[in-house]
Amino acid sequence: MKKVLFTVLFMFSAHAFAGDAGCGLGSVIISKNSKLLQLFAITTNASFFSQAFGITSGTSGCSASGIVMNDKEVQYFVEVNQKELSREMAQGHGQLLATLAEMKGCKNTEAQNAFGTFTQGSYTNIIPASNTSAAEMVSNLNNELAGQKDLQSLCHGS
Repeated sequence: MKKVLFTVLFMFSAHAFAGDAGCGLGSVIISKNSKLLQLFAITTNASFFSQAFGITSGTSGCSASGIVMNDKEVQYFVEVNQKELSREMAQGHGQLLATLAEMKGCKNTEAQNAFGTFTQGSYTNIIPASNTSAAEMVSNLNNELAGQKDLQSLCHGS
């Protein structure tokens, strides 16, 4: 009984923040992003079907559109591919840049080409220094995209 009580108290003492487990009740009540705690979050999501409910209702850290917020996905993609992606942004084209464009909502070739041209023209604002982190790069990209109404109309979700 003490173990169960301790586990319940531990789970409810965490702050709300979705980790690698995605969205759902488990992600809301378990804030640490350690492998063990995220395993508990996944188990909680599966046990209570809260992830499916969160996705359809837009609650529990899930977006209203039914898709987990993709900011983390974009940041992870940039972290993994930062060097090559930076080169492709400077050139205005490339496979990784097209993938990033698609992640930002640019689904067709026209929109992806416009995204490539935009990143090439905004390169020094997106990547102001050689030691720009992936998080800074994504933040700078989002800030630059905010003022691009034409590109936003082509790329739903930017």
